[in-house]
Amino acid sequence: MKKHSEEIPLYMAFPDGAFDYVCAECTALCCRGQGFAGSLRREMPALLSIYPKLGSAAVARQGSLLVFGTPAGRCFFLDEDNMCRIEKDHGKALKPGACSLFPFNKFTRIGKVVAVAPHFICPIRLLVPARPGSVQGTHADVEIAVRESALLDSEYIDAYMPAAGLHPSQDGAAVVAREVSFRDSCSRSLARRSFYETLAGESSDPKALDSVIERAARIMGFEAKPLVQERDSFDDMLLALAPSQRISLLHMSSESILRALAIGEIVLRQMTALSSLPITPQGANGMLTSLSPALRLLARGDEPIALAGHATPKSPPFGDPDMAFAAFTALRKISNGTGVLDSLEKAIKTDMSIPDRSALIVQLGSQLERARLKVPKRHSKEYAKPAA
Repeated sequence: MKKHSEEIPLYMAFPDGAFDYVCAECTALCCRGQGFAGSLRREMPALLSIYPKLGSAAVARQGSLLVFGTPAGRCFFLDEDNMCRIEKDHGKALKPGACSLFPFNKFTRIGKVVAVAPHFICPIRLLVPARPGSVQGTHADVEIAVRESALLDSEYIDAYMPAAGLHPSQDGAAVVAREVSFRDSCSRSLARRSFYETLAGESSDPKALDSVIERAARIMGFEAKPLVQERDSFDDMLLALAPSQRISLLHMSSESILRALAIGEIVLRQMTALSSLPITPQGANGMLTSLSPALRLLARGDEPIALAGHATPKSPPFGDPDMAFAAFTALRKISNGTGVLDSLEKAIKTDMSIPDRSALIVQLGSQLERARLKVPKRHSKEYAKPAA
């Protein structure tokens, strides 16, 4: 399996050396109710020999991979000092692969390539300037750990690595090349350029990008502000997060992905102004994820949406007649082939409050994603296979 592991190309979906973590600073969030999995070709025979009662916690098996449940409060092997007993007594090499890789253990298939992204349950820290070679988030070190983990076995990939949905105009190789280029652009922009300047530099039509973002901001009820402002540390946060955020947007066109990220910045800056503390990577990632249906919807610009059965989806149950009517109006127009922003501009009254607009657009986004006629996905098994 080592040869097979070495054949699978990896894409690190974060800037090289921009993230670091120190386990001693955390309360072992990764070891509390997350469960773990291990390989019978790697660490599990030794662990089951040392801890024979562990076998009773197995909940699933896929080939050589065993999946174990753990109590909600803490892993069996999490000691009172918040350190792993397996690592303390037997060394890190004997820990289950998913545990030893954490937080760089979020995998997605993009064609033949496995994308590796940070898991933001970890209180991971952003470092600017980036320090490849001296921090945990060094690409070369993460790649070595992934290849040694046995998590690139084909049976694990089949069962536990979802395939990213891709836009019909792109194949896996083209998408990975574009994503690598974007990630490297973000890396070069750290401490130098603003997030929006970086996005505009990636756009084939920056003026059209500006127009869509300005319209989306008005629909959300935000005051018009210059899209390019004096850069700050928040720009660096977004530059570091954007490559992994894009993985959930790969079914969209290249320009729509840029729009979603730019709209996310506008909304995120509004939200973080509420806090007296600096935003953390995990906090920013969580907020962007919760807003993702709205960001994807607004990012469509004037594109229409094909809906299943060509029927108008039911309006979400808002419990408010004005919001229900706005949703009904927007859904009817979208069902008739009107572009998204044009439909929302006609449906939302000027006096609708910002919280109602936000809830409306998030819920409409979720409703419409469920109702789409075609969700472009490529669940291909194009990753490298072991030689026969």
